[in-house]
Amino acid sequence: MCTPFASTRTRRRGLTLIEIMVAMAVMVTLAAISIPALNGLLDLKQRAAAKELAQTYTWLLDEAALRNVAFRVAYNLDRGTWTIEAGDPNTLVFSSPEKREDFDERLEDDMSRFTQREVEEGEAEDVQKRRGRFTGLADMDVPFTTSKPLPDGTAFRFVYTPQYEDGGLTPTPDGPPEDEEDDRIAYTYVFPDGTAEHTVVRIVEDDAEDEGWTIEVMPISGDIRMSTELVDPSESLAWVPDEGPEIR
Repeated sequence: MCTPFASTRTRRRGLTLIEIMVAMAVMVTLAAISIPALNGLLDLKQRAAAKELAQTYTWLLDEAALRNVAFRVAYNLDRGTWTIEAGDPNTLVFSSPEKREDFDERLEDDMSRFTQREVEEGEAEDVQKRRGRFTGLADMDVPFTTSKPLPDGTAFRFVYTPQYEDGGLTPTPDGPPEDEEDDRIAYTYVFPDGTAEHTVVRIVEDDAEDEGWTIEVMPISGDIRMSTELVDPSESLAWVPDEGPEIR
């Protein structure tokens, strides 16, 4: 037969203040350990993505010269992916957004003189070739990845080339558009003479835009630099003089 005292102890289900404090202390300790570990994991992911991209540019510079083609890297800033395409070695690139927009307007005006049927029959081919056509690399045996998503938890902050504004092209502010045709896509180019368009790519954490890695592809030399510093594209080539030396 149970005593009243034993029955009372059996029915008690609550936690004492000391037990609650101990549980909270354990939770705080676990959080203190897990948050730095998570940040370290995200940094490793960003570094790995940046390193792979930098290595890909190295391969592209070699392959472009070997195959006499131009390559371009298409960055989908809203979906966090990049894809490599090959095209005409005489592809045009522009030194400023204004020159690119002016070219696009003239090209659109010339294309408007053709009917859809004439375009389908190839009569506008010479006009279309002015910009250069790019396709996938399905027919090429290349030693590098041709399409890649960024790791989970990372995103592109911006992609800069002289064809865009000083701050580069950034993702859509309100998130990816419903229609993928409206995605923001930035293009950078590698040429068959072993040079590349000046390019700055910033890969960051989804929720911490100041934490990440920068890949910078230098013009002319094609040197590729990686760092955790946030590179200002408008200042990275400040050492280049506006005019060449005067020859007498």
